[in-house]
Amino acid sequence: MWQRHSSTSSTADDARNSARGADVTRSARPLVRRLPAFFVLATGLVLLSMLLASCASSGDQAAAQQSKSKLDHELTHAHNDLGIPNSLLQPIESQEQKIASGAGGFNYNYQDAATNYNLLYNQLIGIEQTAPQVLQQQTGKDIQAFSKILNQRRSQGFSEANVYQARFDQASADFGNAKTAKDFATIDALVQAQTAALNALWPAYQRLQDFKAVLQAVHNSGINSALAQYNYNQDLAAFDAASPPKRYQALVGVIDGQINQLMADQTETMPYIGSTLLDAFQARINLLHTYGENAAAKQFQQEHDGDATLLANARTLADYLTFSQTINQQTNDMTLPLVRGKANYDLNQLKALINTVQAQNPLNAYEYASSNVGIGAPGNIGSPIGDTLAASTVQEFENADAETTIMMTNLRALVDNLNDPTPPWEPHATDLSLMQQYGLMQGSVVVVSLREQTARLYTNGKLVYWSYVTTGRPEAPSPPFLWYAIDHEYHTEFKSGDPKGSALWYAPTPINYGVRYAPGGFFLHDAWWRYKFGPGSNLPHWDPLAFSGGSHGCVNFPEDNMAYVYYHVADGEPIILY
Repeated sequence: MWQRHSSTSSTADDARNSARGADVTRSARPLVRRLPAFFVLATGLVLLSMLLASCASSGDQAAAQQSKSKLDHELTHAHNDLGIPNSLLQPIESQEQKIASGAGGFNYNYQDAATNYNLLYNQLIGIEQTAPQVLQQQTGKDIQAFSKILNQRRSQGFSEANVYQARFDQASADFGNAKTAKDFATIDALVQAQTAALNALWPAYQRLQDFKAVLQAVHNSGINSALAQYNYNQDLAAFDAASPPKRYQALVGVIDGQINQLMADQTETMPYIGSTLLDAFQARINLLHTYGENAAAKQFQQEHDGDATLLANARTLADYLTFSQTINQQTNDMTLPLVRGKANYDLNQLKALINTVQAQNPLNAYEYASSNVGIGAPGNIGSPIGDTLAASTVQEFENADAETTIMMTNLRALVDNLNDPTPPWEPHATDLSLMQQYGLMQGSVVVVSLREQTARLYTNGKLVYWSYVTTGRPEAPSPPFLWYAIDHEYHTEFKSGDPKGSALWYAPTPINYGVRYAPGGFFLHDAWWRYKFGPGSNLPHWDPLAFSGGSHGCVNFPEDNMAYVYYHVADGEPIILY
């Protein structure tokens, strides 16, 4: 290492250098400027880093590329061969893109990239292994949603429900036979599409009814409307064909255009059409008042009165078209208030019915009055009250209203069945009535009477098996509803969801046969530890072998009887608790 000389020597050297200055200049030696030391050091480090990266990257880069290729190959397999939907694979693909986005850049660490690709690969394998179960649960939930809106449309008198019922039956049968993630994903896509179509059906139906009323008014006036009648028949055929959701959505606009075209082609129809549309608008406003939507009704009434003035002053085709477009838009704007109003109105009807039944005997309908599994409570999503209060869209309000309708239908059946002297081993009129209302006269159905503490199995409307059961105690009731078998569990163990020391805690318990019938851990299952089943077993009683009361929400069967149910009720088949 070079060291600086002492100051004396340095002075002497400076003198000599000064004397030789002219010679140095004449020799034309290059002038070298000294760079700052920190710059030289930084540059050296950068070069060293690049050199090291260059030396180390060849192996690491190959490993990263190999790991990415392995991950991509498995993703292709998951997509194409296993049929796992994008919703489950998208998180893996997004993370892979983030890792790959900096490849080839300065300071990109291929070794870390290879490690991360391998982690994603392992996560993907885990998704592939659990996907069938995850998709089975999701498909079961979506089948339940399909069932709710289907029953809502049936209760509204739509004959088209028969077409959707056939599709529902097929989806339920396919669900019972499904094994792979691809099977469940295919069924779920079909089920979601049918549910969307049933949701879109209501606005299209309302506009179709308006068109029908317009044609009737034109016909009554003696004006020929053959072309409009043809258009209506075509619309009706599309409606009756149980169309896809987009077709129903488009039908609203198509009908509006056809009504306007009728006015343009035959101007003498304009006053009749205008008057009919105005009457239909007023009828909907009156319905809003019935449902308690008074604020919305007041707003629309003001619009209606303005429309009436507009119609009275209309003279030209342009005037009538302006009127038609205005009132059509206002009618469309009424869809949400009408559905919201009906959902709240029906919910109040259910509340009143529960209060009436409970006033006679608090134990008659405690399952329906429950804030957990019955009518529910604010914030309790999955119940009529919770879903109605949380709803904000047309579909959400219709879903909540469908839940309310099913609950009310079942409770009315319970009341009708209270004094029925029919023995438990014979078909009950209320069972058959419910099956007919829900379109379940074909295939297998399990019907559980909460007050009889009895289960009856029907095939194609015929009773084939029955059993006494024990349902949920008042503190932990079984949820009344129209359910569908989600999955089967054989030789499993149930563990309490309540803390040890609480009144509802129980020790881990082996179960031989279990059929999950509702989300949240509700099963039909054997209770080999019970001595008493049947009437009264859901209430406090003495049992030398078991709890002195009902179940924790499941439907308990004697072991041999549950074995029969387990092997004769497939996934996707209906289970009615009423």
